[in-house]
Amino acid sequence: MHAGEPTRGRRHRYLVLVTLIIPLVAGCSLNGATGEGRATQPAPTTGVARSQPDTGSAPLEQQQTESTSVPPALTAQPVLSPATERGATVAPAPTAPAELTVLVEKVQPAVVQIISESATSPGTGSGFVFDDDGHILTNNHVVEGGNRISVIFSDGRIARARLVGTDRLTDIAVLQVQLRDLPKVKLGDATKLRVGEPLFAIGSALGLAVPTVTTGVVSALERSEQEPPSGNRPGALLNDLIQTDTAINPGNSGGPLLNLRGEVVGINTLGQRQTQSGVPVQGINYAVSINTARDVSTEILKNGEVTYPFIGVVATFLSPQRSVLEDLPNIRGQHIDADPRTGATFTTPAIKAGLRQGDIITAIDDHPIDDESAFLRILRQYDPSDEVTLSIRRGERSIDVPLTLVERRATE
Repeated sequence: MHAGEPTRGRRHRYLVLVTLIIPLVAGCSLNGATGEGRATQPAPTTGVARSQPDTGSAPLEQQQTESTSVPPALTAQPVLSPATERGATVAPAPTAPAELTVLVEKVQPAVVQIISESATSPGTGSGFVFDDDGHILTNNHVVEGGNRISVIFSDGRIARARLVGTDRLTDIAVLQVQLRDLPKVKLGDATKLRVGEPLFAIGSALGLAVPTVTTGVVSALERSEQEPPSGNRPGALLNDLIQTDTAINPGNSGGPLLNLRGEVVGINTLGQRQTQSGVPVQGINYAVSINTARDVSTEILKNGEVTYPFIGVVATFLSPQRSVLEDLPNIRGQHIDADPRTGATFTTPAIKAGLRQGDIITAIDDHPIDDESAFLRILRQYDPSDEVTLSIRRGERSIDVPLTLVERRATE
């Protein structure tokens, strides 16, 4: 028996009262009624996948390591109330907030679809104009290997793009088109983001002609993730990523992730589809921080390429979970996972300094390595040939190790 339901013996006393109340209740339900849409989602793909449309190959599963080195159309089925089924009028569904619709209309003209043609098969992705000279930011993996790159604007214009430069280690590429008076986006500051902050993305999901808008929040900051391999070469370890539940589908790669001020805070890059053990994953996607993209694009425009300081270690962040599972010290830092001499083609700074497998780098010049992106983020503040001091935990001892950085090119 439901709470509040009259007993069988009392029902006749409430017959008249119930008859009067029912029309009032039905009226209240109709005034607040809205339709709900429900659609079947496509099956997840494997591992962490770049958000680039399927060109015939299956998505690649990837593992978390660190080295310095179209579904069918979906039909929404409204859920109708009994009153609606009887032909009653239902209030229209609420529209999206005016602020978001205005932002989308303002930003969308600067977002482009990119088609990269190669000897094997064409790939499509997204990008956005970011300055007055026709420069476009996108992902390196969108244009990698392409011998002809075309850009399609929201107003229908098509332009051939010149590849200005790329950086494989951050998955950033800069293109340029010879068009005047192009709309451009405003670049924001990803360091001001807070977990839980609303975001939205625009891009050519599934290669559709009309850009798609999705919404979500900042799920986490300063994340690291390994990209899928490219041919025989392992994927780059991307750092300082924004994790979001904003949907990032194939074709969204290279498109903007924006805050509610209409500023680009990230470049949509990866989507997690399942765990290494095959468990489906939902709502875990990654964008390269716009701060990283701004620094990289500035160096590309200035020098045509990006160079990095290099130590010569294969290392991963020592998290509390890893400390428990591998019975390692409960300290934060970068754990050197392999002998620095293994696979080295020259005497690296790590070899010269005597770094060992099992060493934990806890700081660089007293800058603590306290999250999974900190090691490379701190290292990139230096220039090749700079001298630094590493704080090392070796067994039960804490030692300081000086070394001189060397240059590593992003193409190496």
